[in-house]
Amino acid sequence: MIELIYALHYQNVFDNGNNDIREVAQYFESTFDIDLGNFYQTYLELRNRKMNRTKFLDALREELMRRMDEQDEK
Repeated sequence: MIELIYALHYQNVFDNGNNDIREVAQYFESTFDIDLGNFYQTYLELRNRKMNRTKFLDALREELMRRMDEQDEK
């Protein structure tokens, strides 16, 4: 989820980028009733990954593409 939050934030999806990442994270926590913990630390861990830094986002993309392909074949 933190990968998604940072990706959306860096794309200026929320308020044309005129907000702090903390605001975005708090919005997700409130909306989805989750605790993201120390999302700054988690982001640093994502950046330090040696392979597949965006594993969650890649999995989302792949699944969406797979479903679209399946529907195209019908």
